[in-house]
Amino acid sequence: MAKRDINSIRIIHSYALEKGMDSESLLRGTRIEASQLRDSESQIDDEQELHVLHNLLDYFGDPFLLGVELGLRYQLTSYGIVGYALLSSETLRKASVLGMRYLALTYAFSDICLSEQDDEFFLTFNTTTPGKLGELVLIRDIWAVSIIYKDLFALEQMPFKLELCVDEPQYRQDIGPSALDASVGGHIVFGASRNAFVGASHLLDLPLPKANDLTARLCEAQCLDLLQKKQAWQGLSQQVRGILLRDGLDTSMESIANVLARTTRTLHRQLKEEGTTWRRLRDDVRTGLAVELLAQPIQLDEIAERLGYSDATNFSHSFKRCKGCSPRAYRKQKGLGGFQ
Repeated sequence: MAKRDINSIRIIHSYALEKGMDSESLLRGTRIEASQLRDSESQIDDEQELHVLHNLLDYFGDPFLLGVELGLRYQLTSYGIVGYALLSSETLRKASVLGMRYLALTYAFSDICLSEQDDEFFLTFNTTTPGKLGELVLIRDIWAVSIIYKDLFALEQMPFKLELCVDEPQYRQDIGPSALDASVGGHIVFGASRNAFVGASHLLDLPLPKANDLTARLCEAQCLDLLQKKQAWQGLSQQVRGILLRDGLDTSMESIANVLARTTRTLHRQLKEEGTTWRRLRDDVRTGLAVELLAQPIQLDEIAERLGYSDATNFSHSFKRCKGCSPRAYRKQKGLGGFQ
């Protein structure tokens, strides 16, 4: 499990107390002691923060409201050196790329992706956290980023809109549509096909008012050091497997090295030190996915295509090399012989 510092829990704790929830109820079942909240050096697991948010949601019940009100409490300074790196970035494009590169140093549970199409940019948010808890963390992350955008541009009203997949919540009617739009800094569109900030592409390259190249470089160097220390808590092989599962088997070694803030040469050397290789890790992930797919009523040709093999024969050879038997034999051993 990934580690994060205690600061996000402190923000959630402060919010909960103000709303009438006691510490014991908020921290129940999380293995977080109240004394840890006074220790800024304390570390927790991702799952512990999700448990805290689950307790908060059980108590108050409205994921959208909680997401908005919590998100507005994550000021740029809440992220420490990452916040200062963002604030001193030359353009929104550079700030966005930097933020995605060091996302593991923030409190986000969402995957964030920047893309462009037809003179528009899309900063898209997705989360694998299911249900109402997933809605809470998604909305929290989006509103937290809106605070960052406002600080970067030194504006309250932003020149872009926010598209959300969720239907219009009752909370919007309770506080007023214009008030909710003002909280995020732009017009909100509900029932959309994605969760994303959408704006004109030229905004990405406008100079930011608080840009400072020297400060940005110094802060990013510190971010890199922090990221490498954080990654040291988790085996590199495990991190690479996780990225391949998240981003797909066609993800290049260069792309993964960039995510992990390393050169491909360094990544190759460190994997070797852990007794493995890039190719072996990718084959392990592919084989694991193959095992899952073979348990489903899917034709071998389709499984081969999904996993990036040229045909079922190549898939069978590769699977047999890794598992010691063909895909058909594997299905038969597992009592799945009715599948082709």
